[in-house]
Amino acid sequence: MLTDASRAAVDDAIARLREEWGDCPLAEPRWEMSPPEWDRGRERFEADTLGGAGAWVRRGDGAALVVRHEGESTWSEPGGKDEPGESLAEAAVRETREEAGVEVNLRGLVMLHRVAVDAPDRPRLFRLIATFDADYVAGDPEPREGEIAAVRWVHEHPDDLMYPEVAEYPL
Repeated sequence: MLTDASRAAVDDAIARLREEWGDCPLAEPRWEMSPPEWDRGRERFEADTLGGAGAWVRRGDGAALVVRHEGESTWSEPGGKDEPGESLAEAAVRETREEAGVEVNLRGLVMLHRVAVDAPDRPRLFRLIATFDADYVAGDPEPREGEIAAVRWVHEHPDDLMYPEVAEYPL
């Protein structure tokens, strides 16, 4: 039942996002989690969150903003979990401000990720991650202390990406 309910919630959100922001590619990764991590994901689903969102931020010269999380060696767009009552678009703007210290305007979708989350002795749970295309508006990029180790503008995709789909994002 949880598998069907989470899949339906994600599929409904995908349809609404595409209607509002336009079509984009859909990735369908599968994540293996420990039972405690999965339990936190279930609690977030039951609190009416979908998953999370990020922003692929570009400035006028075409450079894109990437972040590296504390304890990680890979780069990705700024982003994070949505909060109860918050749209994925609102989450993308908030997370970008919190993680990188910049303000953005969203203009469309870059990619959606329908994530199948598996854990031992747990049913499959579906979560949604939306990556929005965004224009840089203001702010000096600064990493959020205790969460983000580095923030930088790039004109080429870094070799060490958090997940392979980032290499498909436009520059």
